[in-house]
Amino acid sequence: MGLITQLTIKSAIINEVKKQKTFTGFKIRGLIYKILREVDEDLATKLHEAKKLAPIAVTPIYKERKTSHTAYMKITILDEKLSQKLSNYILKLPLGSILNLDVLKLQPLEVSIVCIDTKKLVKNAEPITKFSIIFKTPTLFRQSFIRACCPYCPIPKTTCPHISKAKHYRYVPMPDPYLMLRNLLRLWKAFTGVNLKFKEYVEWLLLGGIAIAGIPKLKTIRIYEHPTIPKWSVGFIGKVYFNLPEDTYNEELAKTTDALLRFGEYSNVGANRTAGFGVIKYQPKI
Repeated sequence: MGLITQLTIKSAIINEVKKQKTFTGFKIRGLIYKILREVDEDLATKLHEAKKLAPIAVTPIYKERKTSHTAYMKITILDEKLSQKLSNYILKLPLGSILNLDVLKLQPLEVSIVCIDTKKLVKNAEPITKFSIIFKTPTLFRQSFIRACCPYCPIPKTTCPHISKAKHYRYVPMPDPYLMLRNLLRLWKAFTGVNLKFKEYVEWLLLGGIAIAGIPKLKTIRIYEHPTIPKWSVGFIGKVYFNLPEDTYNEELAKTTDALLRFGEYSNVGANRTAGFGVIKYQPKI
């Protein structure tokens, strides 16, 4: 734990379906599971059926230019065992191999690997006072709604029938700083093994430790998972400015925010991270 691996695969486009309706991030996720089924079927099944955060994130396929016949995609892996299996498979692909993504076929030309130590993200974190984020691909957050309970009740929350019946969630296509940083904190806690002041940080977020300072341009997009099945998600893209208000400013938690957002450039943020949603560019200011 604690090591992030990101593979960038540059490929030649062999065949492409024009005016495709499907978001290519879903196709890359499908390719990852197909590769895993070949190298370790038990691991692929376990990963696919697990109802918890997945240790992978991808970008959609980006053409180098609109008229270009080359494209690239990025795959981030937050689990070392999974990283070893996927990296070995991709690096050992025979020359001339074709990756079939249904909507297009790619021939890998070049693979580069970057490894990031999350301990260094914390060590090198800066006490930021403001920052901006470019949400490059559709982003949305999941928000749970749980009925508040009496603090003096002797029944544990995990077994309370009233809370379990009242638990619902909604998807929020808005750049809510609490939902965004809470999501990154959960990912950090699940995969890095590096301790942060989790409880103190969440309480600080709830106090308004990070605020939206400006939204110059933002729009929502409907993304279909399949061209013929009416299954879709709505996410936002654009640039958002944030600041850390003086009346709640905490230098240590500002550094934690910097580390989390640098982590988020690899892990993606929000729902459908594994299918290329929530790809961000973080721009800090001290």
